[in-house]
Amino acid sequence: MPIDDTLTISIDLDQDEVTLVVGVLQRTANECRAAAPYDVPTDHHTGITLGQLTARWTDIAERELHCAVVNLHGERLFMVPLTAEGWYQVRAALSACVAQLSGELDDNTPADDPDRKRMYRALHLAHKIAEATNDR
Repeated sequence: MPIDDTLTISIDLDQDEVTLVVGVLQRTANECRAAAPYDVPTDHHTGITLGQLTARWTDIAERELHCAVVNLHGERLFMVPLTAEGWYQVRAALSACVAQLSGELDDNTPADDPDRKRMYRALHLAHKIAEATNDR
């Protein structure tokens, strides 16, 4: 079944979650290789590129653009609207981050290790996005 790009799904994220997504997307974009000109689709209006997605999330984190920001009980929440494809790409980048970190960590890594904490936060956020997008 194709992804419906006409539907926009808003998910509430806290500042730490937004920062995590930006970091993961920036790292993913930095590790990407440019496609050869013959690999680029002729219709540039289909889909969303990793670069576009990363730029959008950077705007959200740095300038609070492309989202609504509310203060709920002293916590800033970012209501971020994306298409299903956009959320799918964010979730895929988070899942790749989890896979990479889990391969680098061993059983002796302490629970309070920053990479282990980042891995669990990324896993939790990927699950949160999956739940929110599957409800639609």
